[in-house]
Amino acid sequence: MAKFYFYIALINTFDLLAILAGKMWSITYKPFYLVFCSLGFAIAGFFFALALKYEGSAVTNVLWIAISVGLVTIMGYFVFKEHISGWQFLGIATVLLGIVFLNIK
Repeated sequence: MAKFYFYIALINTFDLLAILAGKMWSITYKPFYLVFCSLGFAIAGFFFALALKYEGSAVTNVLWIAISVGLVTIMGYFVFKEHISGWQFLGIATVLLGIVFLNIK
């Protein structure tokens, strides 16, 4: 099970880097960022496939998306100074609470 969580960490790391590159491309239109964005998502997808050896697709996908929501929100807030409304914050907290429930066995 430790490998599964290692893969989840790698998935979310490359997903976050890809989203960061995508945001940078949308600001600068430099092709490097678009290429890096595409590669980041491809690598995240590779580790997603590896994680499926250890857990079902539903749990793996939900963990990927839920953790990504939290990380991307933090990045958007601190790096790009994006505003998070109270309702958005409540929604994000609900998603993150779902991670806790998924891990209860």
